[in-house]
Amino acid sequence: MSHLQTQIFSRIAALVLLILLGAYALVPAESFSGTTLLALVGVSLLSAYVLARGLARMLLAPFEELETFSSEVAGAQRERRLHWAFGDERDRTAIAVNRMADQLWRDIDEAQHEAQNLGALMAGIAEGVLLIDQGQRVTLVNQGFRELFGIWGDIEGRSVLEVLRIPEIHDVLQAAQMETLRDPVIRDIQIRTQTDRTFLVHAARFPEEGPSAGTLVVFHDVSELRRVDQIRRDFVANASHELRTPLTSIQGFAETLAAGGLDEDMVDRCTETILRNVIRMRNLIDDLMDISKIENREDNAERTVVDIALLSQQLVADQKKRLESAELTAEIRLGSQANAWCNKNAVTQVLENLLTNAIRYTDTGGHITISIEPATDHLKVCVADTGIGIPRDALDRIFERFYRVNAARSRAVGSTGLGLAIVKHLVQAMSGTITVESEEAVGSCFTLTLPLPLHDPLQPNSA
Repeated sequence: MSHLQTQIFSRIAALVLLILLGAYALVPAESFSGTTLLALVGVSLLSAYVLARGLARMLLAPFEELETFSSEVAGAQRERRLHWAFGDERDRTAIAVNRMADQLWRDIDEAQHEAQNLGALMAGIAEGVLLIDQGQRVTLVNQGFRELFGIWGDIEGRSVLEVLRIPEIHDVLQAAQMETLRDPVIRDIQIRTQTDRTFLVHAARFPEEGPSAGTLVVFHDVSELRRVDQIRRDFVANASHELRTPLTSIQGFAETLAAGGLDEDMVDRCTETILRNVIRMRNLIDDLMDISKIENREDNAERTVVDIALLSQQLVADQKKRLESAELTAEIRLGSQANAWCNKNAVTQVLENLLTNAIRYTDTGGHITISIEPATDHLKVCVADTGIGIPRDALDRIFERFYRVNAARSRAVGSTGLGLAIVKHLVQAMSGTITVESEEAVGSCFTLTLPLPLHDPLQPNSA
């Protein structure tokens, strides 16, 4: 017997017994025998039991159907509804339950649609997105976050410190979750790994009003932006310094000339110094304009087949007086062929710059070698010297603008500090590469690669 049947039976039985007791008290005792009384009690209890079962079944039937309905709706049977026609209050209950089911499925459809939109939005965001609860446990991340930090697998529910062992990020989250702070926390964080990276972290608690439910954190990888910005600042500072030095000299000697009262020798010295510094400034500006043109792809002259050996011989001949003055020797070593597919003006500027540097930084009695040999798919050109060499820690920076290993000697020989930067840009613009090997007091070797011509009319065996 169910609990409801027991309750109904107990109440009906109690009522029947009360009626029997009342009847026994009102009717004369000789009218009832003990057997009759027991029979009446037994029949009454049996009737109460049958009536209780019938009433319980009638009352429970709608609830059982409602339970089945709830299970089917929970099992994603969208079309399941109650069809009651009792003609009483139960019909209104069925209508209310059906309306609730309709609203439930509308809410589910809307939630699924919003989830799809959120998923598409998160997948399309290149920045890393992290959502955490009040306990700083991860509730949601996007693909961008996983790729930025190289984190895979299931991390939902884990603490941020467990997922990202980066104290600076923990400090940002602590600041963003302060009760007195409503504005987002925005900071640059430098993470030093195999490749140092800089992230702009934007952390904001939500919702804006009321108790905090969590924090939304967005990570922007601004490493390249910060690097370019640092290069720009360094460039402006270096360019200003390089221009200020000759300007100061020009101003000083011009003021000396303006004061008058100078003998002819002093006037000549002043004018020579002014002219020398003007030439230095002009060379610096010319180099800056060359770099600007290369970076903006304004110098897109067509490529042709260039005989690098012949070009090198011409450049060495042009530098003959400087070589003799510095008591240096130079030679050209050739392989089987020496043609490259490149821009003649650009490769001339590259080789001239490398040869000039070799002369500048090689002491008296030194030797310069230009080696030319073909490789699988490119022409290899090496400009080597027996000069002062480059320190090991400076090799990675040698192609930076205005970087000088020996600043005093560089300025003394008229270097602007931009030559190798121009060389690098020109070589890359011709789809080539340039590297350097050097040892102090032994010498340096600059190696550049240039594309081979696909069809070389200067070679007798070319197709």
